[in-house]
Amino acid sequence: MEDHKRKHWLINPAFQLRFMAYMSLASLISISVFYFANTIYFDAVYAMGHELGLDPDHPYFSFIEDQQTLLLRIFVLLSLVAFTLLMGFSLLLSHRIAGPIYRIERYMEAVAQGSTNIQPVHLRQGDFFPEIASIVNATIKELRHREEFEGVDEDGKRPAYGLNTL
Repeated sequence: MEDHKRKHWLINPAFQLRFMAYMSLASLISISVFYFANTIYFDAVYAMGHELGLDPDHPYFSFIEDQQTLLLRIFVLLSLVAFTLLMGFSLLLSHRIAGPIYRIERYMEAVAQGSTNIQPVHLRQGDFFPEIASIVNATIKELRHREEFEGVDEDGKRPAYGLNTL
């Protein structure tokens, strides 16, 4: 059985780090929106107490302050957990995007360099862009087919090397 342990955490660091930065920015914006909504809510609740003419030492205000402190602790903990999970998810998702592109790039480089040991491109289950792999495979198949029937140079000879030798 082959060992499929990941050797590199980042396949295409420039893309993956930028992708993760966008995801973290979106996450931080969402967290900030909820934080400020929470702050606005508690400010309104405090204002209600003042409008009712409650004394600043009234138990209502200490209750609201305790609730706000408890909610803030829960919010910070859950935000850290959510942010960590999102970063892990964005790394996995970026692999499903960068991996197929990397595989197809290597494949096309091998074709361009004239490699004769080229098999069709196969992507992992769940990878993005399987249609591109299908198009690349169909294109190589069509080029081989054309070269087989039309691959004659101006002297009427077959080229010594071409796609039909792949």
